[in-house]
Parts: sequence; C-alpha cells; structure tokens
Amino acid sequence: MAVQPAAAVEIAEEPRTALDYPNIRAVESTPDQLDAIPKRTLTLALFVVSTIRQFERWLLDHAELVHGPLHSSIGQEAVAAGTALALEPTDKITSTHRAHHDVLAKLITYAAPADFDPAMATEVAVPVADAVRRTFAEILGLEQGLCHGRGGSMHLADVDGGVMTSAIVGGGIPVAAGEALAAKLRGTGGVAVAAFGDGATAIGAFHEAAALARAWSLPVIFLLENNRYSVATSLQETAGFQQLAIRSSGYDMPALIVDGMDPVAVMSAVAAARAHAVSKGPVLVEAMTYRYYHQNGPLPGSAFKYRSREEEQHWATLDPVRVFPKRLIDAGAMTAAEVEHVEGLAGALVRACAAAVTEETPDGLRIPDDLYPPTSGVHRGILGPGIPEVAPILLESAPAAGASEITYGAAVSSVMARWLERDPEAFILGEEVGHLGGGVFGLTKGALAAAPDRVLSTPICENGFAGAAFGAALVGMHPIVELMYPDFALEATDQLLNHVPKARYMYGGVHEVPLIVRTQISRGRGYGPQHSCDPAVLFAMYPGWRVTSPSTAADYVGLFNAAMLTRDPVLVVDDHRLMKTTSALPPAGLDYVIPPGSSRLVRSGTDVTVLAWGHALQRVVLAAKRLAGNGISIEIIDPRWLDRESFDREAVLESVGRTGAIVIVEDATRTFSMGARILDYLFPELHRLLRTAPLRVTGEDVYSPVSKPLETYVHLRDENIDEAIVAAARAARRASV
Repeated sequence: MAVQPAAAVEIAEEPRTALDYPNIRAVESTPDQLDAIPKRTLTLALFVVSTIRQFERWLLDHAELVHGPLHSSIGQEAVAAGTALALEPTDKITSTHRAHHDVLAKLITYAAPADFDPAMATEVAVPVADAVRRTFAEILGLEQGLCHGRGGSMHLADVDGGVMTSAIVGGGIPVAAGEALAAKLRGTGGVAVAAFGDGATAIGAFHEAAALARAWSLPVIFLLENNRYSVATSLQETAGFQQLAIRSSGYDMPALIVDGMDPVAVMSAVAAARAHAVSKGPVLVEAMTYRYYHQNGPLPGSAFKYRSREEEQHWATLDPVRVFPKRLIDAGAMTAAEVEHVEGLAGALVRACAAAVTEETPDGLRIPDDLYPPTSGVHRGILGPGIPEVAPILLESAPAAGASEITYGAAVSSVMARWLERDPEAFILGEEVGHLGGGVFGLTKGALAAAPDRVLSTPICENGFAGAAFGAALVGMHPIVELMYPDFALEATDQLLNHVPKARYMYGGVHEVPLIVRTQISRGRGYGPQHSCDPAVLFAMYPGWRVTSPSTAADYVGLFNAAMLTRDPVLVVDDHRLMKTTSALPPAGLDYVIPPGSSRLVRSGTDVTVLAWGHALQRVVLAAKRLAGNGISIEIIDPRWLDRESFDREAVLESVGRTGAIVIVEDATRTFSMGARILDYLFPELHRLLRTAPLRVTGEDVYSPVSKPLETYVHLRDENIDEAIVAAARAARRASV
C-alpha cells in the first residue's frame, strides 16, 4: 500500500521561466548602449561578424574542398564577436566542434593592432590576415594551417592566441576550468571561457567542470550558445524546457540570459560576467541563438524535416549580418559607406585566403598538392624530444657512499615536495590530497608542508579534474594528478585518453602537455573488481602517453624527475606492496634522473631473460634465487619505461640474443597486461633471436575478487613464475644442442 503524503507537504509549482530563479538575470540591449562603446570597437565587431559569415559562406559553397565534416556556425556570429570583444587579449576560449566563429573572433581580436580600425583601413592588418589565413588553411587540412593540417575543422588551436577546440561535445568545458585555475594560481587576473552548445549541458563534462569551478571559485565563464538543436533533436526533446540557464541554479552560480543575435548585448553580458568571474567566481551566460544550416553541410534543417521553413524564415529576420549593420547606421554610429567598406574589407580578406590556397582548373577550383602536409612528417610531435640535457651527476645510479635508505612511500612524498619547492608552476590535485595529513595514502605529506596552497583537494569528478589538469598544462603549468585508484581512470577516459595524449599531435605537434598522472595499484587488499586494476596497458595503448612503473624508492625518484622533465603526459604507476620497501638514493639524491629508454639490469644470467617491473620484479628476484639451486641462470631486466616510444628495445634484444629465451612477468590479468604489447614492440627482431616461444606470466584472466583465498589464487603466483622460467630455460637449452 502506497504511503500517502502528509497534508502539510506541498510540492512547489515549477517556475515558468528561468527568470523566476533568483540567480538568473536577463541582459537587454538598449538604444543608448552604442553611445558607450568606442567606434573602433563597433567597427571591429562588424568586421568580425562579416568575416565569419563570408569565411563560412565560401567554405559551404566549396564544401567539396573540405575533407571531413563542415559544421558551420552561420547565424551564431554575434555570440563570438560580442564575447571576444568583451575579453582581454590574454583571456582563453575553449570551444567545441562547431567553432569557426569562436576561433576567428578570438584570433582576430587577439591579433588586431591597437591602430587597426576596419572602417578606416585600406587593407587588413598583417597579423589579422595571417590569423584568418591560417584558420582557413587548417580547415582545408593544409600545412600552412594552425595545426599543420592535423586538426582540420573540428580540432583548431592556437595556444598563443588563447583558443582551442575539441570535437567531443563538451570536451573543452573542463579544459577551460583548468585554464581558469592556472590564471587563479598565477594571479594574472585572467579568465577562461568555455563555449558549448545546448546539448553539452546534459553530459557529465559540463556538470563536473561546473562543480569544480564553483567549489574553487574559478574565473571561468560558461558560455552556452543555445541554438535549440542537437543535430535534429529539439531542445524541448532533450531538456524538457527552453532556457538552460536554469541548470546554473543547482550550483548556486549566477547566470545571464542574452540575445545571441545581438553582438552588443552579448558584449555587455560577457563583460559583466568577466568582472564577476575575476572577483568572485564562475558565471553562466546563455546566448539565445540559431544555426541557419543543418548540423553538417550546406543544407538547412528544413531539408531534413526537423525544422519548418516558417521557423527558419523567422530567425532569418534576426540575422546579425543584416540587423547589426542597419542598427549601426540607424543610430548614427557608422555611415552606410563605412559599413560597406568594412564588409568589403572582410570579403577581400576571405577571397585572398582562398586565392592563396587554391588554383583554377577546367574542372573548377582545386588545392595544389604541394600545400598538403608532407607524409614524411606524419609521426612528428606525438611526444616531445625527451628530457633536456642534464648534468652527468644527476644520471649516476650507484647509491651514494654512506647514504641512508629511504622507503618507497617517502620517496613519492619527497620528490613531489621537491618539485613544488622549485617549480612555482607545479601543483597537485586529486581527491583528498590536501587532507588526512597527505591524502588517503599519505603521499602528499611533503607537498603539503612545502606548498599547501598548491595541493588541491577536488570534488569527486575525475573527468572534471583530469580535464582541468589538461587545461592548465596547455597554458604551461605542470599539474600532478593523483587518481586514488587506477580503475577511476575509467571515469575520466574522455580527458585522459581522448584529449591529453592526442593534443600535442592534433594541434600541430608543437604544444607541450606537461602533465603527470600518478596512481596506486591496490591488488591484494580485498578492494575487489573495481579498485584493483593495473592501468599501464590502457594508457600505453594511446600514443602520446609515457608510462612508467617504478620498482624501488630510488627508481621512483629518478623516473618521476624524468617524467617532469619530459614536458609530456606521463602515467606513474605505484603498488601499495612497495610502499615500505627501502633503497638508498644515488649521489644526486632527490634530483636523480632516469631518462626514457633506460632499463635496469637487475641480475645477469645466461639461460633466460625475464622482464618484470613494479612489485612483480621482487617476485622474480626471489624466483631467481630459488631456481639457482636447480642450475638455471636467470637474467632479469626492469624495463622501467613501458610505452613504445620510451621502451629500451636494444637492451632487451641484446639480452635475448645471449639467452635465446624471454619470459615477461607482471601482476595483471592476462587480457589487461603489458606483455603482449612488449612482445609486439620487439618483433620482428626478437623472433630471429629466440630458440623457444616467448612466455607471459600474469594473474588469472578474471577480475580481482574480494574473498581472500580467491584473490590470492587469481593474482600472480610463485609456482606459475617458476614453471614458466624453467620451461623457457630448458626449451632454449634443448634448441641450442
């Protein structure tokens, strides 16, 4: 029987509009607003609106020259122009797959010299023309483009100009939070704008970034370009209401609703939002706008039957390209001749961009082949060049004379603290890292003592804070992310696997992404299937990540320092079973460095080469001692670096060349293990050296159960290690006879 509500309990009637919420205000455009805006700003706004429209009109008219989708922002120009002109040149914008307008507006306003007035100029200022030309070339996939043709229409970036885009809906929102975090930590007074569409407000990236920004009072503006459709699905279908600023109420975040077809109103709203963001924290701006074409390509939405011609005709009457110039003329802010001049200047610029990258043929326009990126450079820029040259003393690995031993856990804590002491751009973020005296595992204890203001405890939002770390790294900071458990990386796969490792490459191979993710394997502690994985192979599957799994305290110091010096994304994998193990540091102490490509010969032998790292290495060392009594000589190599680019192939191949056999031992499930990838790294050279089949020793191919006997059984077992080593050594001996 259902429980009946008490008579005193009432459900409040749902507010009819967003303006019924106390945190939401409307920004109206008034006739006298133009009087308060300098004329050069108005002419620049008109130039930006006109350039974007003519730029995209040309692309739609020549869509056959664009390889891939073409998401035009025709109809939304006023949002981009008003936003860019309300910002400082050093402010940042992240945007989404429909971003031509945001990119052009930001780069034009960033590049425009102070004396460039489109109403008076006879030609476009060179920096402005260059910015537009490079954007044009990138959309066409050309070497002269912003990203050398690798990003195309959906992955545009100019870090110096303060703009980047993501093809993933909402993917850039946490990144903007990170750029805002960098501005706050640096004390620059800057802001970051996350531009996104109405559909993005339903996904986790928006909510995680909003939660993070609100908790930390970040100077970020969430710019919602509400064009009313997610491809062909209307806003009413996806949200159930029309004004998405309502979502800001859940975060106690101020919000402004503005006419997104009016660049002056947008300028006013974003200027107000910027002032608030710098002093108090995040603001949401909802710009009510419209895209005139379908999600992709040159046809209107009505051609696909999800919009009516009448609806499109109504919005056409609000077209900023027609309404804004008329308003300027009617208000006496510009003459008709000046408007015509500015629009003509924009048109001439677009035609010049097109002429620079196309040629006439009997069959129409084509792009000359020599403008495309050469295939010889296709691999360039996945990772950086490695570590810079360091003093030889920093590379010496023999323990210092008389050095006392340090635990693995103390090494983790101490070397992070060392970086926070010497690098003001380094900071740590993750769940609980700033509490409990050093996080849940006590590993940020030293960092808290060294720089407590740069050890940031996050909300529980892995995708949000991973994206924030990525955004901060893009603008040159050096975040160290702690994932409490490796499995939690799956909550952040969009940022950690779809953005971080691809960014340097897809943005032209030149932008550093200096970011560390460190996490701790908890196998053997009864934490069960969702807290016990080894994440190395997951990250190693994505070129652009370096991966290391230290096996000693000294190696942790050397590998972590190298990870920071590479200025690349690096995953550092710990194991809780190593935390109390000890080793002495080399002469360089906490400055010791182990560069990528540096394996360690742990033990020399003649019968079989065994690769192991992390906690599994200790198991193999004990196995070598057990099996020595059986007359089996085992050579043990700790590869240290596990990703393809950093792996020390030569050392392993040289060893197998002598032994003729290889066994790879790791404490992971068989499917989710590095061994198969390492064998792939080594072939075909390895095949010619082997006298017997390579063997892999892992745990059972099941998830880690909680029951202690079951857990012990499914993890790496000594009998399996011994059996594989003996089998490989004996088979290699038989083959050599």
